[in-house]
Amino acid sequence: MSNELNFNELFKIFKKRWKVMVAVTVLCTSAAIFVSIKAPPTYEARMDLLVNYTIKNDENAALQSSDIELSLKLIETYKQILKSDRMYGKVISKLGQPYSKSDLRDRILIETDGNSQIITIVAKEKTAKQAALLVNTYAISFQEEIKTLLNLENIMILDEISPVTDVKKDKLAPVVFASIVFITGLLLTIAIVLIREFYFTKLNTAEKAESILKIPNMGSIPMAKKKKRFAKKYVAKQGRDAWKEKIIPISPVLMEEFRRIRANIQFQMSQKNAKAIMMTSPVFGDGKSLISGNLAIVMAMDGKKTIFVDANLRESMGRKIFNLPNRIGLTSFLAGTFELDQIVQKTETDNLSFISSGPIPFNPAEVLSSDKMKLLIEKLKVQFDVIIIDAPPLAVADAISLSTFVDSCLYVINVEHTKGELAEMNLEHLRKVEAPILGTILNRSYSPKKTLPEL
Repeated sequence: MSNELNFNELFKIFKKRWKVMVAVTVLCTSAAIFVSIKAPPTYEARMDLLVNYTIKNDENAALQSSDIELSLKLIETYKQILKSDRMYGKVISKLGQPYSKSDLRDRILIETDGNSQIITIVAKEKTAKQAALLVNTYAISFQEEIKTLLNLENIMILDEISPVTDVKKDKLAPVVFASIVFITGLLLTIAIVLIREFYFTKLNTAEKAESILKIPNMGSIPMAKKKKRFAKKYVAKQGRDAWKEKIIPISPVLMEEFRRIRANIQFQMSQKNAKAIMMTSPVFGDGKSLISGNLAIVMAMDGKKTIFVDANLRESMGRKIFNLPNRIGLTSFLAGTFELDQIVQKTETDNLSFISSGPIPFNPAEVLSSDKMKLLIEKLKVQFDVIIIDAPPLAVADAISLSTFVDSCLYVINVEHTKGELAEMNLEHLRKVEAPILGTILNRSYSPKKTLPEL
């Protein structure tokens, strides 16, 4: 799948997501300002130690270059001693405060310069007094430790740290902190939006569907707003009649969309001299059966002699859609127990007939790929102008064999949950058998101008 996004697509993505981006960024920035104001400051004390190699008993003895060279070699050794557990233990015992060794690891930092004999001890604490006490104690303890371990007195404390004059208050200004968080949050939000669109693309527009799947889009069915309690109470209360509410006519908007889809399909069918259309989708639950039923109705309303064949032997919906309880149907004919004229039923819509799925077999893929299924379609072409076949989704193998018997295939995509990668991967099954792919229909698409009123 091509994941390239041009400038127009980026603009559409940001235009669609700008409210979320602004909300997240403002929320993060507000939280940063609050935290920076409420967070207690940290106080930092720095003490420099001078390292010499030679023990100078004579105050007038000159410092030799060899002394400096040897002193530099000691720096790394002393640095390790300063960060050792032994040092932490000595400091804790001197302070007499409830420090742990891990506490000191967090509060003490040792800095050195490869070209200098200076070792800097940095202590961070909650108050200036504590920071000064900690760094002074650490330096004195280290001086004593070197004398004990190496019998050397070559550590010189340059200045004792005063909590009043030598300790630095370390707290980032709220404005600066908020600015950093604002920029970071904005960039992170943009990155998340792009990653989501780039790698987890939903086919929620005709442009995306055509760009990714490389097949034309026949139209989009708008999403209906639902009342909060609709899902729980409406269908349970209405039972089978609830299906009628989803069959045309439901609203002028929906009717117009199906008419537009009908016009696009009829144009393609006339170009290819096609009659039999197989309806499939990437996975179960895409709303394919309802779209198939509505499409069959609008075809019949246009004066075309139409038949709806429920070939979805995995999850049959045809009898519920058309409220036709007769269980004799497709599998009855394929099994040889009934003839074609015995399984065709009339519907309430003029020019529209219906074949139910019939008793569900244990091997639906083999049943739909049989020569008798191909013969049935050829017979239906003689009697009807349009044949709408509701097939299982491409998540199972049934529709793949069936697709080679029809004149064209329509791919129904639920824009709410179908990812581009999945839709493209399943569509590839049809391409491998060289099935005649007509195009896509997007189900539950959202547009402020096309959203249906609440049910």
